[in-house]
Formats: sequence, structure tokens, C-alpha cells
Amino acid sequence: MQSQLLRLTVLLTFILPNLQNLSAKELENPRAITVIGTGYVGLVLGSCLAEIGHQVTCCDVDSRKISSLERGEIPIYEEGLEDLVHNNTIKNRLFFTTSLKNAVLESDIIFITVGTPETLSGEANLDYVFSAAQLIGENLNRTKTVFVKSTVPMGTIIKIKEVIQAHNSANVPFSIGYAPEFLREGTSVSDFMHPDRVVIGVENTETSQLFTEIVQPILDDGAKILTTSIASAEMIKYASNSFLAVKISFINEIADFCEKIGADVEEVALGMGLDKRIGQSFLKPGPGYGGSCFPKDTLAFLKSADKNSIHLSIIDAAVQSNNTRCEKILTRMEKTLGTFQGKKIAVLGLAFKENTDDVRESPSLKIIDYLVQKKAYVKSYDPIATQNALKFYPELNIARTLYEAFEDCDAIIVATPWNLFTQIDWQIVKQICRGSFVFDTRNILCPMEVKNAGFSYMGIGKKPLME
Repeated sequence: MQSQLLRLTVLLTFILPNLQNLSAKELENPRAITVIGTGYVGLVLGSCLAEIGHQVTCCDVDSRKISSLERGEIPIYEEGLEDLVHNNTIKNRLFFTTSLKNAVLESDIIFITVGTPETLSGEANLDYVFSAAQLIGENLNRTKTVFVKSTVPMGTIIKIKEVIQAHNSANVPFSIGYAPEFLREGTSVSDFMHPDRVVIGVENTETSQLFTEIVQPILDDGAKILTTSIASAEMIKYASNSFLAVKISFINEIADFCEKIGADVEEVALGMGLDKRIGQSFLKPGPGYGGSCFPKDTLAFLKSADKNSIHLSIIDAAVQSNNTRCEKILTRMEKTLGTFQGKKIAVLGLAFKENTDDVRESPSLKIIDYLVQKKAYVKSYDPIATQNALKFYPELNIARTLYEAFEDCDAIIVATPWNLFTQIDWQIVKQICRGSFVFDTRNILCPMEVKNAGFSYMGIGKKPLME
């Protein structure tokens, strides 16, 4: 745990100096860039491209969002992003508009970053992507290059090209490429500026060279770029997210096995991760994966494979394992408590992970929903994500402070691994709560500290410590 906090401290200590170093490098040929879509990916992309010297216009059909951005109000919680937006707006390198037509007309390069939400069937909804493509085609006034960053199924980029051409009545030359994003929520600015790799899928070397020129300051800082075919780039994105989802589901099942035989999953994960072929990332057991990417992308990947008569059995198994994860761990907890009915439960955390306000597919909300169905009384607390959670779950009972959540509660569930929760004074908690049970679904607490305060501690994949 201490090593994780140390790495986080180092990241936050050096992220702004690193950004300053990047922005200090002068681009030989800054470009006029339009980013269509100001969601998570688009806003980070546009701000970071402006930071390295480009003239960037971010456009969106949501006038309220654009007005907020023009006032300097950032719609998402992301470390370092507010400063990037503010600084580059002042420097007249970053602009926001609802005039998609003008933004396309005035640009040399266009990035499509609109959402591809999950449909009822599990496929990716490409309506927004194709609408952006139509708009581009209708407003091609000179040779331009279009890069897609939206996560799209295999074969979509060629369809986007066809849509653009179908509306390109003046037959203006254009090229297209796919540049998948690999940003992690909570560290996306750092991930963009200091990526593990940059992937670009293209049809010709000219498009690849142009993309390299756009991100050259990032490459100069040591990032590796991989140029592939468009089809391979599409596959890299889905295969990467699906592999990480598999890894999470795998360690969760290993955790269940550890509980049965008395092993400690954290020791097991450490022993596995020391093997360079495996690595330690994503070997942390918990209540399952959530967020805007893994649940949506794994299902879309499965649907795309089905259309090509391919059965991705390993990914399918990971999805099924994740779907039942919360219920499985809560069933274990219920056996310890006897029943959830009538119990007052404090649930700590609403975001799907720490350092973000994103609650999409959050395991915490699944936990709360399960508890409510079991007729428990739930009071929750999150330092950042409360407002977003209320949009999805307006009936939530929210504590105004962390310690208010503990008042007269029968049990405590840690659902999101916020660092704040590792600093709880359990001696104080013992004085204000009614019960004596703590269920740490993220294994972030010190078990002995909790036990010494008079609680029974239960983690994931380890032997319980009873009071």
C-alpha cells in the first residue's frame, strides 16, 4: 500500500513539470486541429494537443457543456486537466464552439472523439460517429486528414471513410486514420503526455507521417509509436481492453479459491506478478471492473466476433464472471451478518475507481442496488462522485461527511479504493457505529488496525480477522 502511495505522490509531483517541459518544445509546424466531441477523450485530447503547441478547437452539439467550458468549468474530474484548459485558453491555443460546420471548415486536421455507447443488444452505437463523418463530408473545403479516436468495432473506420466520401459532393481529397486511445481515468493527462505506446492505423505513409508530426513532442519525450494497418489498430484497442478485463476476472476467481484454502490472494498476486511475462498490473481482486470502457468494449468485441463467426470464449467467460461478481461477494458477507434485511450499511465510495467522478457501471452502485433489494438501509459517501451518482441513482441516501456515514451503522463496506478511506480513524468509528463488521472489497485497509479497534475484518481472497 505504501509503495502505491509513493508512486502516486511521485506522479503528482512530477506531472506538471513534465507538462511544462513538453510545452516548452516548439513545434516546427503547429496545425489547426478540430476535435469533434468534448467528452472524456475529446477534452483530454484537445487540451493536450493545445499544450504541445497546436491551435485546437473543441466542438460539441451540447451548448450547455460548451458554455461551461468557455467559463472554465470542467465537466469531469481529472488531475491536471483544469489547469491545461485554463492555461491554453489564455494562450489562445484552445477554443470551444457549437459551430461544428465552422470548426471543420477552418481546420487542417480533424479528430472524431464522440461516444460509442452500448446498445440494448450489447453492440457499439455508431450513430454519433457516422453523424460526425457526414458533417465532415459536407464541409470539406480543402484537403484534410481525419483521425478517429472513438472506440469502434473492426471494420468501422472504412465505413466512416465511405460516409465522408458519400457526402463529399465536391470530391475534395482527404485521408483517414485510426488512433486508438489508451487513457486511464484518473491519470489521463499523464497517460497522454507520457504514453506506453502510440498506435496509428493508416492506409498510406503520408497519413502516418502527418500523425507523427502532430505528436512529435510526445515522441521526443521517449514514447514509442507503432504504425499498423487500420484493421490491426482497431483490433489492438479491443484486444487490449479485453485482455485487461480478463486479467481482473481471473484474479477475482483466484481470490475466491484463496478464501477456500486459506491462502492470501495478495501474496499470490505478488508471486505471480514478479514473473515478467505476467506483470503485477490488474492483479488486484475486488468487486469487478466497471467504468465507461471495459464493460462496453468487451460486449462490443464479443458482438463483433459473433458477426465474424468467431467465439471468444475466454472473454465471454470474463464477462460472465464480472456480471456475477458483486452478488457473489455480497452473498459471502450476508452469511456472516445473517441477513441484510433491516440492517444499516455504510457504503464507502460511488465512483467505479479512485481519482475519478465516473460512476458508469460502478460496482459500488451494483452493491447498493443489491443491498436495497435485500431491504437494507444504505448510506453512502464519496469525496468526488456524489453528483454523478445521483444522476444514475437519485434515491441514494448520501452522507454529508465521511464519518456521518458510520453513524449507527451495522456494517461498513469499502467499495471504491479512495486513499481517503485508508486514513480512517477506526477507534473513532467504533464509538459512533452500532455494529462491528467491515467488508473491504478493495483490500486497501490495514486489517490489524481495523481488528484492534474492535471490528471484524473481511477482505477479498484472504482469511477474515474476527473481533
